[in-house]
Amino acid sequence: MSFIMVMLLLTSLLITRIPTFQRVSVQKPLKEVKKVSVIIPARNEEHNIRKLLKTLNENRSNLYEVIVVDDWSTDQTAHIATEMGAVVVKPKKLPKGWLGKSWACWNGAKKANGSILLFLDADTWVEKEGIKRIYDVFQVKKGFLSIHPFHCVKKPYESLSAFFHYIVFASVGSFHLFNPSGKASGGFGQCLVCEKSDYFRYGGHESICGEVVENMAFANYIREQQGEVYCMSGRGAVSMRMYPNGIGELIKGWSKSFVSGAGKTEPIYLFLVSLWLTGMIHYVFSFPLLIEKYPMLAGTSYVLIGIILFSKLRHIGTFSYVTCFLFPVHLFFFLIVFAYSLLQTTIVRKVAWKGREIQVHHAKKRFFK
Repeated sequence: MSFIMVMLLLTSLLITRIPTFQRVSVQKPLKEVKKVSVIIPARNEEHNIRKLLKTLNENRSNLYEVIVVDDWSTDQTAHIATEMGAVVVKPKKLPKGWLGKSWACWNGAKKANGSILLFLDADTWVEKEGIKRIYDVFQVKKGFLSIHPFHCVKKPYESLSAFFHYIVFASVGSFHLFNPSGKASGGFGQCLVCEKSDYFRYGGHESICGEVVENMAFANYIREQQGEVYCMSGRGAVSMRMYPNGIGELIKGWSKSFVSGAGKTEPIYLFLVSLWLTGMIHYVFSFPLLIEKYPMLAGTSYVLIGIILFSKLRHIGTFSYVTCFLFPVHLFFFLIVFAYSLLQTTIVRKVAWKGREIQVHHAKKRFFK
């Protein structure tokens, strides 16, 4: 069947290679090493911040400072950060038109003294020599380096993020066969590296202050201004565990931004991802009939899809073969969460996250200075 061949090709070609830090050899210290300021936007992160700061303290060689921007937390986030030696910044109340993470990143950048800025989400952690590996790659890439932390899956339900990750990687346009330069049309939200001078030259988070999906919006804005964005998997440098507090948190986390993110995706990649999803849906619903009429084709194609998915997802997180061969389950879960996200962002027009309600229709468009 021709649609099966098309779907297999799309599954293979949407992502053909994912560069990681796993094989990046750490260079000997240079005579003149640029200092790195790590900026961590944090709101109610007392359960995560200690682990991140501990790993940063073990990677001090290239660090000038670690700045935790306490986004009006109601827990012990600021106290733990101070206790572990970070510079704690508490910005003014959230101004009208701004969203919390962008406001925190902007205020952290203004306080930074290093010449390189490394923005890190509080639920990440840095691997041994991870900062050095990031530093060495950044010196070659320049521009803006957007890193997707390697997802460490602990509980079975956490593997339900697999399809979301695959689609996010396919949507940034950095990992397909016809893009040898690796320049991206989008970016990831958990980790960003750039020169401080470039950050302010492009307007920083102020330029996209009201965007729900600030990573995609900022990457688009940089490209519009003739800047360059590169994307990598964080494997070997920076890792994370997403939504450890249950499947409800996972659903809320992905649904708060996925439809908005689709609206920021380059049309060509949005079309290809949509085509792939349509093919997958058609395949899954047709599978009972397919296995009845063409059992060999059905079995072979199913195994091939599982293997192809595993070959990509193993660079994104600790996803098992079992996860990849249960792709129909993950597909249906993705569709349910996407429908919920569509409801929240286009009809209800608000999403809730970390004790705040985000009015989606208030999201401000980029402005030019």
